[in-house]
Amino acid sequence: MKEIVLDKSYLDAATPEQILALHGKHRLLMPDVLFYELITTNEASMRNCFNKFPETSNPVSLIPNVGTLLRYELTTRKPCTPLYDQRERAAFCFNSELRTGAFEFTEAQSEERTNQEAIIKQKAEEFFKLAMMVATFFPQINGIPYADLPAQISGAKKTVAIDITAVRAIYAKLAEAEEGLNSVSSDTLNPNWALFRWIQVRCLYSLDLIFRYYGCLPSNPTTRFWTKIEHDMLDSEYVILASLSGAFACNENRMIEFFRLICPNGVLFMCRKE
Repeated sequence: MKEIVLDKSYLDAATPEQILALHGKHRLLMPDVLFYELITTNEASMRNCFNKFPETSNPVSLIPNVGTLLRYELTTRKPCTPLYDQRERAAFCFNSELRTGAFEFTEAQSEERTNQEAIIKQKAEEFFKLAMMVATFFPQINGIPYADLPAQISGAKKTVAIDITAVRAIYAKLAEAEEGLNSVSSDTLNPNWALFRWIQVRCLYSLDLIFRYYGCLPSNPTTRFWTKIEHDMLDSEYVILASLSGAFACNENRMIEFFRLICPNGVLFMCRKE
């Protein structure tokens, strides 16, 4: 029985029968980021997605966001895996009105959703800021002609994917600047730790952003620019969690690419629409 992290791209494409089959054979994990995407999408998409889940108690296992897992590891000084152990233990069912489009958010729920959207926007800015810092960890990509950048970026990605020592070294450098990271020694980290996977995946997305924007914020960043950064940040959450569980239900190409890069023995479930 596998722990499968479920991504919205897979949920959009799958049939109810396919979701039921995964639910019956495996542990289907709904990360906090997926629930956020479902409650902030348009009504038609929300209704379509919730109609895919079996009408049973605990149709999925709810797991927390990456930030919560990082805090768990920094507090307990032990890895958060297996992710299933981090699930919400209470029995629950999704509100049936989510399937019909009749569901209406209460005033308090709407306010909380608005607050979450604001938090996500702030985190997107922090995500980009950290991405631009990542260049300092890879001196080979600094000050070179743009034409030479793709090969160096590709090499840096491979280093992050396979070199445990390199990932630990990056963590150690971050810990020098972030006091809270000092509670866990870099020498103890391995792929079973969310802290380790967080470094890997953030570096992969950051290297892509460095190539896309040549290491600096556009002079006049648009709403469209920040929307793209937000999508990258949310996608990175899925990849971190999937690399920890070792199984991923996803249709999005770049997420699949990064998952395969850092988790070559992982299991991938894809579902293409006819």
